[in-house]
Amino acid sequence: MKKLLLALLLTTSAAAAEPFTVPLDLYIGGRVVAKPGSGATAYTYDWPGVYFEGAFSGDAVDVKVDDALDNLYVYVDGAHKLTLTRPGKATVSLKDLGAGNHIVRLEKASETQSGTGSFAGFYVPSREQALPAPKYERRIEFIGDSFTVGYGNTSRGQTCTVADVDETTDTSRAFAPAVGKSFNAAYRIHAFSGRGVVRNYNGILPGETLPYLYQFTLFDKSAGVPDDGWTPDVIVIGLGTNDFSTDLHTGEAWATRDDLHKDFVAKYVAFVKSLHAKFPAAHFVLMASDRADNEIANQATAAAEQLKGDGLDVESIIFTGLDYMACHGHPSLKDDALLTKMITDRISLLPKFTLGQK
Repeated sequence: MKKLLLALLLTTSAAAAEPFTVPLDLYIGGRVVAKPGSGATAYTYDWPGVYFEGAFSGDAVDVKVDDALDNLYVYVDGAHKLTLTRPGKATVSLKDLGAGNHIVRLEKASETQSGTGSFAGFYVPSREQALPAPKYERRIEFIGDSFTVGYGNTSRGQTCTVADVDETTDTSRAFAPAVGKSFNAAYRIHAFSGRGVVRNYNGILPGETLPYLYQFTLFDKSAGVPDDGWTPDVIVIGLGTNDFSTDLHTGEAWATRDDLHKDFVAKYVAFVKSLHAKFPAAHFVLMASDRADNEIANQATAAAEQLKGDGLDVESIIFTGLDYMACHGHPSLKDDALLTKMITDRISLLPKFTLGQK
């Protein structure tokens, strides 16, 4: 019955009910490229965890998407209402939501490293029902790799096919959104599986590291970073696993691990300093795993100590005790809960993020 109801709500044919036409103002959680069209603006996205929110009064709202690659979640007042599995171009109508004011949210759950999705807005029947978009006083940015993405985190084990990874990666259930939501904070996620600070997993794609990709809104490099007023209070960075998790190969830029260590620390320090120049009031948290005999942790700590010595507001978190039982030895949902607590406990010590503070 539930599946039948959801099918009836997905209106993509001419015979469907007439769609609503009044767009809601949006809060956009992530980098997007806005493309004005005839009567509507479409927002194209690539980075994981992108979300859109609008506020309205009344008991119905339309959600317009164009995404054949991602799993998208629709929430109303924080409650999950629909999962749209690679829906393509569609208008979803949510009805019988009850009288009063509501917040509707669309959230990207998948990781896609090629190809984009697009969101064309939330719509209500009349202008009187359109309310101002939600606002946030706290802002957190997360920069990382597959751990931050939530790579295969909902899987039942470590053995996964490519299709399994696609279906079991759920960024909405990874630690970054959980930390953001625990503080009622806006957040952005700039993470890409397999990328490092100076070296990607197993030496693939030299030069196309996370700091390089960070310069773009879309992964095809067609759009730079928008000047949209984003100013994070905290920046949590989790990088280094891909730099050190595999052996060096002949022909790579580093003759020895020591050379790799020195380059990693220097480039990590430079990357954080570039972020500090843009966001001088931000508090930085550098997080790293104790795996690989602490090689990752030691280099991340060295970068943090150098940054602190240079006067930046930086601390480090070395995480331990994870089971890594998700796809290909990645953090599981249980691990995501542990990481959420570690990060939340640290951030809650900052005056602006004291839990319970409105």
